[in-house]
Amino acid sequence: MSPRTTLSLAVLLALVVGYIYLVDRPQAQRAEHAKRLIQLSSADITTIALVSAKGEVGLSRRDAAHWDVTRPVHVPAAAFAVNSLLDTVTGVVPQRTLGSAGNLGEFGLDKPAAQITLGTARGQTVTIEIGKPSTVGTSSYARVQPGGTIYQIDTSTKDVLAKSATDLRQKTVADFANADVQKVRIVSPAGTLAVDRLGPDRWQIEGPHAWPADDFKITDLFFPLTTSEAKVFHDGATALAPYGLDHPAVTVDLTLRDRPEPLRILLNQRQKITYATVPGTPTVLELDASVQGKLAPETLSLVSRRVLPYNAQDLTSVAWRRGRQVLDVRRQGPGFTGGGLSDGDISSMFSAINLLDADRVEPLSAAPAGGPAFEIQTDGASDAKFLVQMYREAKGGWLAADPALALQYHLTATAFDGLPSSVKTFLGLVPPPAPAPKPQQAPKPPPKAPPKSK
Repeated sequence: MSPRTTLSLAVLLALVVGYIYLVDRPQAQRAEHAKRLIQLSSADITTIALVSAKGEVGLSRRDAAHWDVTRPVHVPAAAFAVNSLLDTVTGVVPQRTLGSAGNLGEFGLDKPAAQITLGTARGQTVTIEIGKPSTVGTSSYARVQPGGTIYQIDTSTKDVLAKSATDLRQKTVADFANADVQKVRIVSPAGTLAVDRLGPDRWQIEGPHAWPADDFKITDLFFPLTTSEAKVFHDGATALAPYGLDHPAVTVDLTLRDRPEPLRILLNQRQKITYATVPGTPTVLELDASVQGKLAPETLSLVSRRVLPYNAQDLTSVAWRRGRQVLDVRRQGPGFTGGGLSDGDISSMFSAINLLDADRVEPLSAAPAGGPAFEIQTDGASDAKFLVQMYREAKGGWLAADPALALQYHLTATAFDGLPSSVKTFLGLVPPPAPAPKPQQAPKPPPKAPPKSK
């Protein structure tokens, strides 16, 4: 095949793909959307009014991601529940169109079993009324206003609209994305804890020494605030004293992305209940008693157990020191080189370092007697600078001391087994070869027996 033919086929393929994505697919999507009962997208809807056997509920969009229940009480709504409701309603495709004529009583539409009115910021409103089930199949009668056209739609739609304010309200004390949390400050019986986000998976505990924090433990710390659902809601609570929240046991301040002021949450445990509220809101929630305890950990329990918790992107070198000898590996372009190590050895070295997790972390005490067996130092930006001194423990494990962080880490005796043999040899972790066995002398032949006498 000639280059000209190949080029022509490539251009033709690009045109076909472009047509599918730019013309054919959008047309198919528009055709599918046109089949729906109402021509509104969920993103355009700003108000919702529900009427069903469970009562009347009003909802209003607060912003792109949050809703509020406005009737019969004014409380935050559960965004997931509201979005699920909207996705179902805006996605209904009628099974049959019956027109606008007829006696509404025949379809149960003179007194609808359920009704939803959707409003947009442009002032447009659409109402769907659900009547009685049809005599054939699993459909119910529905009417859309304006227009008054009657349809048959899936009966499950009526069940979706049968929501009370309790069904749609936010059942947790707060609603935020974990990725939006930039700082956590907790005042509790355990003391004051402040943790700052340094990056997507990096946290630092404030204090005399900036301790690196365990990402998963910090996330678990505020996870109950958005997942623990209330058992009881005390709406209209104007006084906090009856719940002990005028002097709360725990106060949480969360600095969130794109929010000017921290979100404050007050908690107080009484017997089997943790009362919680956001100051300025009229609701006190009853949460599980365990919630308060989860928000009052000992600071040391949140410290990362990684002996060298450097930021790999900012790392420029790793140096191993044993006595006056240094094995130095430095960044060169996208990789590392040096120390006479092969690429495979360097890769194995970093794999071992990244898995260097301690069984236990403690405040640094007096260093063991004698000098360290060796040192490991990482260098680069401020979040990549660490120096640990490795000591052998009497019971066979390792003690890593970090004077700058005032921490010591206890590791197993096999912590460095994953290092390449070249690094282990440098560190003296490979036992010297056993001396060659001495050659064995050939056994002496047994003495000859004396000749027998005749």
